[in-house]
Amino acid sequence: MRLSKERIKALQVLLKEQFGLEYDDEKAQEAGMAIMRFVIAKAQRQQEKAMIKENEYGK
Repeated sequence: MRLSKERIKALQVLLKEQFGLEYDDEKAQEAGMAIMRFVIAKAQRQQEKAMIKENEYGK
């Protein structure tokens, strides 16, 4: 999976504005994919927590 050129450019702007980081296209691609993996893992963990909590209250 790859980010589009437009998304890479937008990510480069955000990284520069928020963190002062100047990444080339390839580094921005890697950072974007890492961010997406983190967000997905976090969402999955929250879903798991919600299911556990739901099961505890259902008993």
